[in-house]
Amino acid sequence: MRMAKTSKRIAVKTHTPVKTAKRAVGRPRQKPEDSKKRAQILQMAGKMFVKQGFGNVSMDALAAAVPVSKPTLYSHFKDKGALFRAVMEDRCGGLFNALENSIRDNGNLEETLTSIAHRFLDLILSPEALSMHRILAAESQKFPELGQLFYESGPKKVRATVAGYLKSQNDAGRLKIENPEDAASLFLGMVKNTPHMQCLLGLRKSIPQSEKDELVRYAVSVFIKGNRR
Repeated sequence: MRMAKTSKRIAVKTHTPVKTAKRAVGRPRQKPEDSKKRAQILQMAGKMFVKQGFGNVSMDALAAAVPVSKPTLYSHFKDKGALFRAVMEDRCGGLFNALENSIRDNGNLEETLTSIAHRFLDLILSPEALSMHRILAAESQKFPELGQLFYESGPKKVRATVAGYLKSQNDAGRLKIENPEDAASLFLGMVKNTPHMQCLLGLRKSIPQSEKDELVRYAVSVFIKGNRR
């Protein structure tokens, strides 16, 4: 009888590691339909925010419009603020990546700054970015947190990216940049100029490529002359 008990106890011990390994293998559970559903939510939320404004869009109405259940919606986004941030990142993500990819430290300062400036103009003059700006202008008094969300998702990232490049040019001895963050703001401000405000206010629907080219050429020329070692 005692030997039989011992044999049973050994069998239990050898089974335990198998159980643990099984649990570890089954931990990641990323379903393809989850990413598809998330994309549908972001697309509908973006349309509703632009058309109705942030304050007038409820999570209930969004769930019904997608359509998804409320538990599914909240499983992707904990609240409307998180959803708004995701919409901004989704709409501007591709253009922001293009801006990052435009930075190639090949030693040609004018060429790289020109590429950065063109990508930046594409970013801020895109219908998506202009729509987000209009939402913020209309809603920021009621929802001050939107300004912070927008700044961290867009302008802050762009400024940091350009500042990083300018710092590298200072370190390489090509430019004299005392404060990379301020220098980046100055350069982007020159590129942004009047056309962005005109498009934002609806005074112009688009900017001709020839005008963009001249604006970029002048901004790059002035910036390099003012910061050349």
